[in-house]
Amino acid sequence: MSKTSAERSPLVQRPGFWAIIAAAVVIVAAAVIALLNSRVYNPESAVEPYVEALVAGDGATAMALSDGYLADDAPESISTVLLDGDALAAAAAMLEDADIRATDAEVPESYRDPELTQRVVEIGYHDADNEPQATQVVVNKTGTSWGFFNEWELHPMPIQQIQLKPTQMPEGAKADEPVAHIHDEPTPLLGTNGDLATLAAFAPTVIELEYQGTYLEVPEPVQFAVTDVLAPGANMELTFDVELTQAVDDAITEEVQQQLQRCTQQTVLKPAGCPFGYETPHRVVPDSVSWSIDVPDVQYSWEDSEPTIDWVMATAQLTAQEIHIGTGEQSAVDYEEVFEMSADLELTPEYIRVRPDWQ
Repeated sequence: MSKTSAERSPLVQRPGFWAIIAAAVVIVAAAVIALLNSRVYNPESAVEPYVEALVAGDGATAMALSDGYLADDAPESISTVLLDGDALAAAAAMLEDADIRATDAEVPESYRDPELTQRVVEIGYHDADNEPQATQVVVNKTGTSWGFFNEWELHPMPIQQIQLKPTQMPEGAKADEPVAHIHDEPTPLLGTNGDLATLAAFAPTVIELEYQGTYLEVPEPVQFAVTDVLAPGANMELTFDVELTQAVDDAITEEVQQQLQRCTQQTVLKPAGCPFGYETPHRVVPDSVSWSIDVPDVQYSWEDSEPTIDWVMATAQLTAQEIHIGTGEQSAVDYEEVFEMSADLELTPEYIRVRPDWQ
């Protein structure tokens, strides 16, 4: 054996071997930690369970994860039907395939904490019209576990306040306590003393409102996306149209007919307090007088704060026996008179009254 071969030593005994191994282990460990922090212990990790809780309708978990809170000036009557259960699950259904990713967006001023590392995370989804939407939330780095893995939490999020704003509502409607449905859950349509009702909601969610009263309705379900996270105390308005139902037409016609019925019950040529009559110089056989009125045609509208009756038009029909004062000849009278009249309308969601002003 040569002298060179004899003097060789094992690799592990060579100077610097273990230093190289240690450096490699440190490099690999750092790479693994960096990979886990980017893939597992990342800012998105604070948002994903929050979104999952919304989709599951688990309001308690969503509230805990987001440290959700109501602003101090939130109305006492605020409705919470969207904060838990089936209504919440329905409102968050569009988040089932949400795309959650950290962005380089600037943290809003009201959310900044100079003592924390903060990131903006975007929740991407599609609305009911399949249009892309995005909601940005702020997460805080609160520390590390095992000294290596980042810990992230959602920055405390205010519960969003949505005001229900019907485009028009008759004065006194609050007396009927009209009830809307949000994802099939009942909630007051109007707030205290008839002011705007307020709905509490997580962000992001989608509100679906329905309302069907006897005389007022929201003709089609209204959807409203809560996409932005507003500052505490701020609110959004859910504006929707309220229209008169078909029952209004039927009720007005019926009430006008009832008012006119007392006119037709009078067996005289000029019924007292009625907008029609018959004049003749001849003598009429008293027991022969009979009035009838066809179904009135009613025109009403709702342009200002209160619905109004524009006009009522009908035709009065008279049958009688008339005796000519000169010849004494008796003949039949068939008389028609088209007349127009007006009336005042009192209406709330569950009450209607017509006050004729021809009397």
